[in-house]
Amino acid sequence: MTGSRHTRRDFLRLASLTTAGAVLAACSGEPEVVEKIVKETVIVEKEVEKIITATPAAEAEAEATAEPAEEPTAEPTEPAGTMLKFSEAPMLAERVAAGELPPVEERLPEDPLVVEPLEAVGQYGGTLRAGGVGSTLFPGDGAVVGTGRQDWLRMGHDLNDALPNLLSAYEISEDLTTITCHLRPGMRWSDGEPVTLDDLMFRYEDVWQNSEITPLIHERHRPGGTLMELIRVDDQTFQFKFAVPHPNYVMHCMAHQVGWGEDNFLPAHYLKQFHIKYNDKAGELAKAAGFDFWYQLFAQKSALGQNPERPSIRAYACVADNPQFATWERNPYFWMVDTAGNQLPYVDRVEAFKMADLSILDAKAISGQFDFAGFDTNIQNYATYTDAAEQGGFRVILWQSGKGAEVVYNVNMTYGDEEMRAVFSDVRFRQALSLAINREDINQVVYYGNAFSRQMTVIPTSKFFRPEFETAQAAYDVDKANALLDEMGLEWNADRTRRLWPTSRTEMVISWDLYESETPKRPITELITEYWRAIGVDIQWKSITRALLSQKVLANEEPMSLWHGDATTDVLFKSRPKWFVPTGGEENTWGILWGQWYDSQGKVGEEPPEEIKQLYRWFEEFGRSRSVESAQNILSAQAENIWTIGTVGNAPHPILANKKLRNIPEEGYWVWDSLFTYSSWPEQWYLEQ
Repeated sequence: MTGSRHTRRDFLRLASLTTAGAVLAACSGEPEVVEKIVKETVIVEKEVEKIITATPAAEAEAEATAEPAEEPTAEPTEPAGTMLKFSEAPMLAERVAAGELPPVEERLPEDPLVVEPLEAVGQYGGTLRAGGVGSTLFPGDGAVVGTGRQDWLRMGHDLNDALPNLLSAYEISEDLTTITCHLRPGMRWSDGEPVTLDDLMFRYEDVWQNSEITPLIHERHRPGGTLMELIRVDDQTFQFKFAVPHPNYVMHCMAHQVGWGEDNFLPAHYLKQFHIKYNDKAGELAKAAGFDFWYQLFAQKSALGQNPERPSIRAYACVADNPQFATWERNPYFWMVDTAGNQLPYVDRVEAFKMADLSILDAKAISGQFDFAGFDTNIQNYATYTDAAEQGGFRVILWQSGKGAEVVYNVNMTYGDEEMRAVFSDVRFRQALSLAINREDINQVVYYGNAFSRQMTVIPTSKFFRPEFETAQAAYDVDKANALLDEMGLEWNADRTRRLWPTSRTEMVISWDLYESETPKRPITELITEYWRAIGVDIQWKSITRALLSQKVLANEEPMSLWHGDATTDVLFKSRPKWFVPTGGEENTWGILWGQWYDSQGKVGEEPPEEIKQLYRWFEEFGRSRSVESAQNILSAQAENIWTIGTVGNAPHPILANKKLRNIPEEGYWVWDSLFTYSSWPEQWYLEQ
């Protein structure tokens, strides 16, 4: 039997004192099993040794069949092993000495999660500075330096494994409809209150199922159109039970945050005071705070990004906020330790700076005023970064973007203008737009030849990838593009500068809005504008805020859109292949009303044509069975129909890191699929003192 270890080569080895969950196994033949022996101490004088058995989730996916293999199980050994003494940061030791906190061994759970540092056991202390454009408590990079959310499970650095995190273990039933979860016992909120299943039941019963707070529950929690059951088994065990097989839930909604928002748990002991079910004066509290309804105040109080008072289970808790920056300090009850028994995180505090615009953010990053920058860096500035690195005291690390395309474009096939909709719905129009793009020009001009010209599809390391998917309609061929538009009957104006709309005979101008973030959308779109003018299609665009763009897209007011082509790794493609199946959301426009129809089960939106319904059928079959055939049917339809137009993909993404900031991997994926730094464990980063 072949083994697979989470070694330094994988950047981190994650260990837990309890049995790791048996991850999904549906391969034909025997699943590969990894056994790891973890020697640990639960309480300072108590020793525990347990065997963790886990099957890598990516290898456990079905290759081409819906038949699941029998799930492996893991059993702990009898207690044995060596003692590990717990330690804490000096700033917390001072509070213990002053009687403000209990000792570290009383603050940690019974089985703290053990993380092996990448380079070395770190040093305590220091303030990590990061920033972003925005006004929340964690703008931009302020959300990815250890302040971010903690999920049920943790994806491995290669994005294949589902590893323990908030859960110490889990099992999935043979029929793939029930996931049994074992909560890490003894965890506490940042205010010291116990984390219990009451916090989860509060979210499920009183938040999700209160229509004033949650008008529509995320579709990943209701496969088959039925909300999953949340069953309390005992004080530390609960089950997610689905109406239909739902194996992808593990990677998408447990190792990733899809469908959960900011956090999995909500602190019931704090939030009940703002909920009308538990406080009949909640409405009065809301009015006193300037809100019209109780649920508006509840939403604000429950949002960690808006309310620094809300208790947290993250590595840091917000202790101060002002218009310039928010200050986060280590959570004294955080439930991770390193292999030497030191409570994590190493860094004392994070200052998350709120920038008014990108130019100010760039200036601060290049001058070394941030210890970490990645959200708004781009490869276009690579030479500037390397030139400034020595004086700024930072190093430049290149991760892969992990994106199927750095920028993608969609035309809206459910747009309200019937003439435009008819043109957009003709596959020849979308093929022509794609053929008119000089992808190698984009690669050289924007990415210095370091990206890959390709159509929008999954990345090459995906098990669903086929070479013909990335070459479909991706060759630069202006003559063929023009021939397709001629074939459609789209005539030129008198001076052959623009095509004409077929019915109104007005010049073909498409006015739309975009939001600039994460990838170089402006320079690429400037090039796209030139390419499409060469075939008579004039796009006129302006940059607006994401909040405004989201409103306009969801209201079906945008004739086209762009975004970065994420969700193309096997982590998220299987969950919501939004670029290939119209499943709602505000990040693309290609089938807004169809997506709303699907997400609402026909209550709103517009019923789609049969070819789109077929995409939904494949999507649902894939969700139930993990069938490679269903996934490739979806991707084949994209290659044929070009629902989403790609440019170049899997480009390098620069990260600026203070030379003293250690335990950051030299390789990684900067993409939503990996939650940016989440799989690199920023809790174990440290500043050399």
